[in-house]
Amino acid sequence: MLNEDTIEQLTQMMEKLAHRVIRGNMGVAADMLCWTPLAPVIRASRRTRIEDQMHANRLREKASILCEEAIRDHADLLTPAWS
Repeated sequence: MLNEDTIEQLTQMMEKLAHRVIRGNMGVAADMLCWTPLAPVIRASRRTRIEDQMHANRLREKASILCEEAIRDHADLLTPAWS
């Protein structure tokens, strides 16, 4: 017999897998809808999603560069004063 914690974990895992499959199927459905009059709406939503991802990546790159510059220029601040 499985205890309640194990059953709960298995249930959560199965729900996650089901949601992943549903999201995957939604992508396939969106691909099929691209050949319908809904195509402009789908293209616009995809374009928006891609632009959001690109913006986040650019911000991440800029922050990384700033952090590297701060570490390079102010490395003395990273060592403890009592050493």
